[in-house]
Amino acid sequence: MVAYSFCVWSQDGQKERADKAYSKTAYIDAAKRYQSLIDQGYESADLYGKLGDTYYLNSKYKEALTNYEKMFRLSTAVAVEYLFRYSQCLRISGDEKKADKYLNKFFKSIGVDHQSAERLAGEIKTLPGQKYNLDDVGINSKHADFGAAFYGDDQVIFTSARDTGLFVTRIDKWSGMPFLKLYSAHINPDGTLGEAEKLKGKVNSRFHQSTAAVTQDGKTIYFTRNNFNNGKFGRGKDGFNHLKIYRATLVGSKWKNVEELSINSDDYSTAHPALSPDGKYLYFVSNRPGVIGDSDIFRVPIKRDGDLGEVENLGPEINTPAKESFPFVDQGGNLYFSSNGHRGFGGLDVFVVTKDSFGKNRIVNLNHPINSAYDDFGFVMRNDGIGFLSSNRDQANGFDNIYSVQGDKIETFATLKGQILDSVSTLPIGRLDIELSDDTNEVVATLQTDVNGGFEIEVWPLDSYKLKILTEGYEQQELSISPLADQKTKAITLNLVKDTFELKQGDELTKQLKLNPIYFEFDGFVVQKVSEKELAKVITLLKKYPRLNIEVHSHTDSRGSSEYNQWLSDKRAQATVAFMVIKGAINKDRVQGKGHGESMPLIDCETEDCGVEEHRLNRRSEFRIVTKNRFFFNDSIPKLK
Repeated sequence: MVAYSFCVWSQDGQKERADKAYSKTAYIDAAKRYQSLIDQGYESADLYGKLGDTYYLNSKYKEALTNYEKMFRLSTAVAVEYLFRYSQCLRISGDEKKADKYLNKFFKSIGVDHQSAERLAGEIKTLPGQKYNLDDVGINSKHADFGAAFYGDDQVIFTSARDTGLFVTRIDKWSGMPFLKLYSAHINPDGTLGEAEKLKGKVNSRFHQSTAAVTQDGKTIYFTRNNFNNGKFGRGKDGFNHLKIYRATLVGSKWKNVEELSINSDDYSTAHPALSPDGKYLYFVSNRPGVIGDSDIFRVPIKRDGDLGEVENLGPEINTPAKESFPFVDQGGNLYFSSNGHRGFGGLDVFVVTKDSFGKNRIVNLNHPINSAYDDFGFVMRNDGIGFLSSNRDQANGFDNIYSVQGDKIETFATLKGQILDSVSTLPIGRLDIELSDDTNEVVATLQTDVNGGFEIEVWPLDSYKLKILTEGYEQQELSISPLADQKTKAITLNLVKDTFELKQGDELTKQLKLNPIYFEFDGFVVQKVSEKELAKVITLLKKYPRLNIEVHSHTDSRGSSEYNQWLSDKRAQATVAFMVIKGAINKDRVQGKGHGESMPLIDCETEDCGVEEHRLNRRSEFRIVTKNRFFFNDSIPKLK
């Protein structure tokens, strides 16, 4: 009994010491202590969860997944962040379905389930020109190397845990690596990097430094560092040493005059600086109060005297309830960042925020090969197509490597061009008003065809659109346009049918209304069932326009005597008129009938030369506009609408 009590007390003491190491972010030590307890047969959901965290926070997702699964088997009443972390580990392992399930649970638990559905919906699409080649940069060490930033025309500054001294004297208890330092290297013509050289001056301290941004003139550097300045190691109210952004200036060949930025605080982290191309804004990452997720992207204006203005959160369109980090703004103003809250492949994925031709922000996953199932971040690219990426893909130790990237500039628009034609005349319709709506039915543009009926507009390649004709005089018509995707240009032709036309005395309705012919059986004068639909169109017109009068002209083929054919055609005219008067309740004074026998064949051929089809086409009824009062003989009927 005494031995048992001692054993329990001993395990409780070990658990307490492990938790203490965990609370101090000494994850390497904590992991060893937690694993020792498990080896002794001690198990709990809390133990497996924290052991999983020591791996997750060091990007060892396979080991984290194993322990999170054991945690969930022991208890489902876990802290909400475990739903997200477990989901990420599942996605990295390739279990997309289960990953989506737990990610939905996470969003629902924090009250943003609708965003979950939106972020998880659909496949990850690729923009035109979004094609990249990746290669090892050539100078990666056995420890972490990441966060390349352009420095002048031919250099980068990057972060590394490599040790350039004879002995490693300081180790980070979080990762078990030497503390991070900032290095520079020349960019080779093939995109690889030359020999690494530690930055000179006061930038590198004995603790962590990382992720730098250098002004265009190369004289000012912004960089991330532990809360350590002038020999003082600061802690917040929570007892943690948080990250801060510092600024230094180049004096000769050394970085000096290190100063802390006003946007920092001892009580939260501020990190990963990036500059706008004009140098007027500083972008950064922080978990300060009011963030949407674990960390958000912010920006702050840089005044002429170097002071900073009011901090601005980039908002929920970019920032999610998860993590956004590592911003970069290219020469075209496109913002790149990494996130594990937007739809991705697992871990951190790289996204770009760009504006479409209508001024709307678009967020696009850079897809493979930039993104993988692991952490992909620190993406930067110049206008010449040379860039760099940081990733821990294929790294069993979870450490990051830098990759050289070569690719074309992404195309943020495609061109939709077309021509509008009249369906009857086939002539172009100029000065026609067109409305373009996106797949949410929001009208994004109105435009007008030129004199040749043509139009051209830039659209977002990944959206579908609807094109609607606004000009009166033609039938309302909508054309659905599928996403152009890799097509840089798509040409369409739209034929419009007039719904406004002019009828005058003598006009042939068969042609104007595009009626199918009103045919009769051989030697017959009964209106056929197939023709009733066509006659209904004429009846509708007569009802709509009471001043409109018509004349029915009926015909026969050439077989039989002229006298018989005249009689037969009169019968056909009378039958057609009777149908319209009786079936349509049309006043008989508005519809007249006249037979023409065989005198006006549609197809002129001798009786012995005409085939069955030619004879059939010749026995028909047609319709012509007439006016009741001679005063209106030369006047036009009012336009039909």
